Amino acid sequence: MNSKIINVVLICLFSLCIAGKANAGLIVGELYEDTEESGLFWEYVGSFDLASGSPFRTATPYNGLEAAALNFEGDISQFAIAAYAVDFSFNSITIGDEIVNHSAWYDGNVGSISILKEDIKADVNDNGTYDIKSDLSAWVRDRALLGDHINYVFKAVSVPEPSTLAIFMLALAGLTTRHLKKK
Repeated sequence: MNSKIINVVLICLFSLCIAGKANAGLIVGELYEDTEESGLFWEYVGSFDLASGSPFRTATPYNGLEAAALNFEGDISQFAIAAYAVDFSFNSITIGDEIVNHSAWYDGNVGSISILKEDIKADVNDNGTYDIKSDLSAWVRDRALLGDHINYVFKAVSVPEPSTLAIFMLALAGLTTRHLKKK
């Protein structure tokens, strides 16, 4: 009987390891690594389209983090943004991959649409109004087409260190062994 329980536990653990490597693209609620800081994990919470903001004549310039905080209600320090080329395929992304690149799509500045850092100064004139000649915005209806320039939003999470997890697993294995010996 004891060997049956151990086999079931081993099969479950093996299945979880395989499922974690499944090719699924970005999945809301799953964890992904930071490309700039090793060991930092982010939970994918959703996305927003560069072109889904206010029309440029009435828009406020937002950098990537400000737009994320506006769209997902939170403090900018909680968020990170990832932006990729229009033709990038998410079919190759696996849960846990390093994909948070701290970049966002921006429109403005003499007609250019480009990927820049998530925390740039968007409102150059500090007047709260989107000026197409000097400002940039990660959330404005200007020249970008809907669906082409997506900013992916991640929220910071704390993940236990591998050593903490290893100690926990050793303690659990010891308790299980002790329990089985008593029987």
